[in-house]
Amino acid sequence: MKYKLIKSMIHNFTHSFVGGCNYVDDAFIFEDLFKLARLKKGEVVTVTWHPVKTEELFKLTPRVRKSIGYYRDWFPKHAASHGVSLEHLAEYRTEVFMAKNHQIYVRAVAVDDRGKEYSCYVWS
Repeated sequence: MKYKLIKSMIHNFTHSFVGGCNYVDDAFIFEDLFKLARLKKGEVVTVTWHPVKTEELFKLTPRVRKSIGYYRDWFPKHAASHGVSLEHLAEYRTEVFMAKNHQIYVRAVAVDDRGKEYSCYVWS
């Protein structure tokens, strides 16, 4: 596996999750995530994809939790299609937060098995 493939994989997966094609129960998922980020006023809304952390799901809306279920099922296939082995991925999460200027940001963050961090802004 080439470690440099991790960054594009996390960007594409996060972009799909917060993008306009992720429509569940009559609304876009990003609408719920952005609303939660605004309510938290700077605190980060986190979705951890790998390893799975179920305790953070209780802070999210039922619509977002439903979508996360679909995306968690798809995640191993998505990683494999990018040539990324989950054995070499220590952590991967999506962060949604509101900055001091009230702009909403979405960031994908991953850490490989060597401790190197990869991050990229998907929405800003």
